[in-house]
Amino acid sequence: MSPYSCCINGRMLWYDTFFIHWRAPIAQLEPRIPAGLSLDLFNGDAYVSLVALRAIGPSPGLLLPLSSIFLTYNQLNVRTYVKAGAGRGIILLDTQVDRILPALGARIFGMPYHFARGLDFNVHDKHIAINTPDIEGDIDMADPFTPLEGSLESFLTDRFWVYARAPIGVIYGVRIKHAPWRLRPVKLNNMLSSSIIGFGGASEPVSAYIAKKVDVSIVEVAMVR
Repeated sequence: MSPYSCCINGRMLWYDTFFIHWRAPIAQLEPRIPAGLSLDLFNGDAYVSLVALRAIGPSPGLLLPLSSIFLTYNQLNVRTYVKAGAGRGIILLDTQVDRILPALGARIFGMPYHFARGLDFNVHDKHIAINTPDIEGDIDMADPFTPLEGSLESFLTDRFWVYARAPIGVIYGVRIKHAPWRLRPVKLNNMLSSSIIGFGGASEPVSAYIAKKVDVSIVEVAMVR
């Protein structure tokens, strides 16, 4: 545990977490990384990801069932991969949610959340659809797999710190815990370049996966800088 940290007891549920991953130019990413964090690279490459999910929470652990009334929402975020003294993690570059309350709550803590009334994310049988941007895909229904340690899939999904800059300028991290991912590949039905999430070039996704449900514990908040 960091010397400037405290334990907390929070909880979230993530449903149908859908990842699309791209390589991204380091020169475009570095200016968006706050001092105190550095880009985390895999074999010399930087990555950005578009992640869609349906979420409940966050809330104090025992109150999660009540939170489902007010804090159930679709989320679509763009993230990249960073590291700090606390550990490897992510930083959110942009996040859209279709409920006002989680958007306002996250912005209080400096996270780039925005209310997007028309955001629509659907998973039905084997089919996935997002309306903004227009993305469709089909799930490979073979047995799900857990990413191997040291693999690119693990690098992109096994992230247990979420970093942000608080409004007062402090860089902090939130540590989470959850069971290992159980991923299924997704075949995308339309051509997607990283330009749809604001990064130049014609890079196509390197991979796309979905996980059905993850029970997330929020266990620590630590100051980085």
